[in-house]
Amino acid sequence: MTKYRPVKQMDSVLVKKLDVNMLHDHPSKKVWIRKRTIITSTIIICLIICLFGFMVNLKREETILAINNLQEPLKPNGMLQSNSIQPDSRTQYLSSSSSDNHQEDHLLPLLPGQRTRPPNFDGVISDDSLVDSLQMFANRAPFVHHSIDAVTSFDVTCAATTVVKLASPADYEAIHVGDTLHYIIEAKDSYGRPRTIGGDFWLGALKSPHLIAGTAAKIIDHDNGTYSMYLTAGWKGDAMLELTLAHPSEGVHWLKTTYKYGDHLPIWDGEFQLGNIKETSKCYLMYDSTWNNMCEYQPKKALKHTKFVCDKPFTLPCESLAGIRGASNFPVEFSRLLPTEKRVLFSGEHLYKNVAIPHGFINIKERTDNQFTIPKDTLQLPLCGPDLPSPLSDGYWYNGQWNSLVCDTKQTYNKASAIQCLEHTNVVFTGDSTTRQWFASLAKLLDVGLPEDHDRSFFLERTLAAPDINISFVFHPLSTHPKPIFVNMSQVRFEVDIILDSPRYTCNNVIVVSPWAHFIMWPWDAYVEWLTHIRDAMIEVKRQCPELKVVIKSPHAVNKQTTMKGRDFMFKEMMHAMREVFQGSGVMFIDIWDMDYAYPAPMELHMPDEVINQEIALFLSYLCPENMQLSLTPTSENTHLPPTSENIHLPPTSENIHLPPTSEEQMQLFKNVKVE
Repeated sequence: MTKYRPVKQMDSVLVKKLDVNMLHDHPSKKVWIRKRTIITSTIIICLIICLFGFMVNLKREETILAINNLQEPLKPNGMLQSNSIQPDSRTQYLSSSSSDNHQEDHLLPLLPGQRTRPPNFDGVISDDSLVDSLQMFANRAPFVHHSIDAVTSFDVTCAATTVVKLASPADYEAIHVGDTLHYIIEAKDSYGRPRTIGGDFWLGALKSPHLIAGTAAKIIDHDNGTYSMYLTAGWKGDAMLELTLAHPSEGVHWLKTTYKYGDHLPIWDGEFQLGNIKETSKCYLMYDSTWNNMCEYQPKKALKHTKFVCDKPFTLPCESLAGIRGASNFPVEFSRLLPTEKRVLFSGEHLYKNVAIPHGFINIKERTDNQFTIPKDTLQLPLCGPDLPSPLSDGYWYNGQWNSLVCDTKQTYNKASAIQCLEHTNVVFTGDSTTRQWFASLAKLLDVGLPEDHDRSFFLERTLAAPDINISFVFHPLSTHPKPIFVNMSQVRFEVDIILDSPRYTCNNVIVVSPWAHFIMWPWDAYVEWLTHIRDAMIEVKRQCPELKVVIKSPHAVNKQTTMKGRDFMFKEMMHAMREVFQGSGVMFIDIWDMDYAYPAPMELHMPDEVINQEIALFLSYLCPENMQLSLTPTSENTHLPPTSENIHLPPTSENIHLPPTSEEQMQLFKNVKVE
């Protein structure tokens, strides 16, 4: 039988461990431990709070002491004398007399803008003196400080609090026809505090709808929260000034730095057909990207680093691509790239808000010579042509007619002058539906007729046999539509291919290019590459045909729809890119931004016929600046010669621009169709 040792004979260490475990397991012991932990934590928290309060109080005393030192009277040698700091309490220090505590052991130099202590200073800091002293610190600090009562960070520019003042003429009652109105815009945030940075995107105009008159504003950013707005008083009568804050600078910064160079991926639905078999797959625009097992379509001359690729159809070959439908949506794409914290910048009070302008309703008086508009013969404008300077005002509408202040427009919307200008000429309009409006307007002017479905056609052509005038419209491929419009790839052509093929029949060609409305979702580098190759193709052909004229039609503001956020600003960026790419190349750049925005009617993508007809009149003045003035003697002051092969500056061409393609090559839209 096994014998067990008594408990008293067990190891003493083991007994101690058992006793401890028993104590910890006892319920009353656990409660006591929890209470002790809570009490200890409370004491520690109280000590931390007391220590923090002591440090804040000490810092306050040091600040007040520094302010008192800066408020001491000046010594004869121009140095500021400080009070000696007593080691006593704050009360003793504040009640001490300044005359009894001046010491020579510490001197502070006189700072710019330093003020002496107020005569009634009794040694105690009042609220007013504290505010004055802190304001003095702000005046010499490296940062701009606006209000010591501010309890929030600075807000973005607010249209409701922004102030607009007339700088010249000095009197609202002294505005006459021909005056240049200069307004100062003082941007403020929602708290009424002045902004100290620029970058806001403004749209302004002066309009008289009852006179069908208007002019757009030129707004200059001074990069300090103020802007100069210039307008031309071009007509007699009542007019209303309007100013719109389209985007604050913070939204503009995101558009320029993030959205512009964002990860854009335009998408199409590719439709493949071979006989009666039809299949679809997704297609994309890739810039300097890699892929596997996709159909690649390399535009012959239009693009180099940018490729158009499609997912392989299920059974059909890549060569059976018949057309594409836009599958991208700008509002969806914009929302995808816009981070949550930035959405407030493109909504509510920060998106297309009008500024209330005191004395915004003005009366323009006639000139001293009783002229109701600006006499054209007093302007001495250059002839219309390439590389014209940008004036403070592009022009103004009056009685439904556009009066350009950029160049001397010699043509009107008249059939006889159009025939005289375009005789023996082939005019090709390329681009989007806004360019198709130009084709339709010119076709109506020449009375050559239009099909009923011309507003939906991708290829149109009309001929006036007697004066030998041929006009055509060709839609450009790879356009991103908000609606799934089918683009037949056999009816569209790249602008580069059209330019390179233009000398096949004649050198008397006019080619109009308008690359903007359908490129809003393209990668920015791909868009600039598109423009660059158009320029290089034009330069190459002009070596063979100096008579070639290429016209770039600019973008224009579209509308104030909140669903199309940022679009107008990106169109403006595209216009800047066009000017930069085509500068000095001999291209005629027709800027219609101000012209369209100044028209006294709601902004639309497709402007009314009255506007389009005046755009065509401006277009004809660029093509034929010498018409109707053969009896005039040109002078160096009023003559702007159009470019010729001898005086045009030709920038270098790209390596991939060669001689115009052969007729066999023109039958193919793409080359190097392959699967990778």
